[in-house]
Amino acid sequence: MNKAGAQAYSTSRTMDATTFDEAAAVLEARNGSRVAFEALVKAYQRRAYAIAYGFVGNREDALDLAQEAFARAYRAMDRFDTKMPFYPWFYRIVRNACLTHLKKKKRHGEVSLTALVASGYQVTDGEARPAQAAELEELRREIAGALEGLTPEHREIIVLRHLQELSYSEIAACLGIPKGTVMSRLYSARRSLRSVLEDRGTVGNGKRSDKVR
Repeated sequence: MNKAGAQAYSTSRTMDATTFDEAAAVLEARNGSRVAFEALVKAYQRRAYAIAYGFVGNREDALDLAQEAFARAYRAMDRFDTKMPFYPWFYRIVRNACLTHLKKKKRHGEVSLTALVASGYQVTDGEARPAQAAELEELRREIAGALEGLTPEHREIIVLRHLQELSYSEIAACLGIPKGTVMSRLYSARRSLRSVLEDRGTVGNGKRSDKVR
């Protein structure tokens, strides 16, 4: 790629998937451009680390797995269908790398949502007043702990919807399931989460519960 092309993919430390032409970067990366693929890495490295950390709950392993996922993605770019969105495809690569890692450690399916919340994906309330901050922080901890009591299937879909804030269509693409299945699974997951929170006394006693409805 020439100098002008390289400059088109220059990035900053705060770059995310919305600050560059992803379609162009994907196309160039598929054609073998390392510069373009590096732009994709910078755009998705935080998400890759957070996903991996959520699965393995260990910083060093998460960093290694995120790096491994990008390496796998780079090797597979020539097979990527550029008509499809990049993130769902990449999410499955990260997920598979993590599940393989956990299987080797005989911990297949164990997802640390407490770790994921700690890594930066939190339940938020943009309208919260300062007086509510402590209450919301307590609720975040309760929800993180309650997520550990759900099935891996339910934990994952709660994370994708409420922590990563993906749309139903995006979740369907990530998990390779119909949109209707996403909606029904999410409904069941929310009910299960609410049940766990009620058992813990987090909801039904005056505490905020709207974030799990």
